[in-house]
Amino acid sequence: MPRPFASGVPDTRSFPLPLWERLERQVLKETGTLALLHGDPQGAEPLRRAIADYVNLERGARATADRVLVLTSSQQAMTLCANMLLDPGDRIFIEDPAYYGARKAFDAAGLECVPVRVDRQGIMVEPILDDPRHAKAVSLTPSHQFPTGVTLALDRRLALIQWAARNQAWIIEDDYDSEFHYAGKPTACVQGLDPHDRTIYIGTFTKSLFPGLRIGYVILPPPLVKPMTVARTLLDGHTASMAQLVLARFMEGGHFGAHVRAMRGIYAQRLDVLSSLVRKHLSDFVEPRVPVGGLQMPCVLTCDISERAAIDAARRVGVELLGLSALHAAGDGKAGFLMGFAAYTPAELEVAVRKLANALQTVKTPT
Repeated sequence: MPRPFASGVPDTRSFPLPLWERLERQVLKETGTLALLHGDPQGAEPLRRAIADYVNLERGARATADRVLVLTSSQQAMTLCANMLLDPGDRIFIEDPAYYGARKAFDAAGLECVPVRVDRQGIMVEPILDDPRHAKAVSLTPSHQFPTGVTLALDRRLALIQWAARNQAWIIEDDYDSEFHYAGKPTACVQGLDPHDRTIYIGTFTKSLFPGLRIGYVILPPPLVKPMTVARTLLDGHTASMAQLVLARFMEGGHFGAHVRAMRGIYAQRLDVLSSLVRKHLSDFVEPRVPVGGLQMPCVLTCDISERAAIDAARRVGVELLGLSALHAAGDGKAGFLMGFAAYTPAELEVAVRKLANALQTVKTPT
């Protein structure tokens, strides 16, 4: 089990393993040794169909099976976008703070990342709309911004869609944990709102099911499907057929929707528990910023302990925290850390929060 409070880790102990094993046996029985051979580089057709149906229904996307490309991860999707849609030296707007994996992919492709501040309504659109040098793309986490957890406002989504159409730019939409929305109704994804086909939608099953599955996907505008599939084939051939066919069954049978709904209830409760524990035991040190969804909660340091000292103290007592300031481009973000809550029971959360409180107390009052 991961150490608390590792961020972005789902609860794998609640996964319906016997059901998954049964579906696996079914697939093997029906496909025989076919499931052992190379698969379609674009992804198994039944899975692409199931993904398209799911995102259309749950995320308001406009997808068809032939626009879905199955990949191993959202990180692979980022890398493909960075290398296929843009040239080295091109400018791309990124959220500030931002998901480190996206920034690494863009840096590796030689792109110039232009950080744009995030407020309570998501990424600020004025710097993008007023940009005289015409960036070629913008990278977004609109459902739950990483790491702040805020949702991108509808008017900003529409403004960015117009901007992309006008400048022939791309919107890279990373919808990494949108299944887990706890307050109010989730907003339709940008891809579904974009009539101009300038949005690339990235999804993953790492957070909604389990990390070991290694299946992500991207929904592409029709002209990009072939070149992206070819590029993907050069990287790593194809995604394992067996897992794809079992996942397709799992989705078709309604089990994916049921599992997500069950976990949504469990995670919402765990977020409640964590936020009250933090207010109770850590009020001298941090202020929680309770998100509307996702698998982690940001906390901002309110005492004179440095972020580095807090993270080191936590690590000494077996508690894992991800610092917030490193996720800010200019390094001028508020000091604090992310606390992942999804993988831990209320009792485990309480033990870890108490440990953390004691650790921070020793830093605050050095003997």
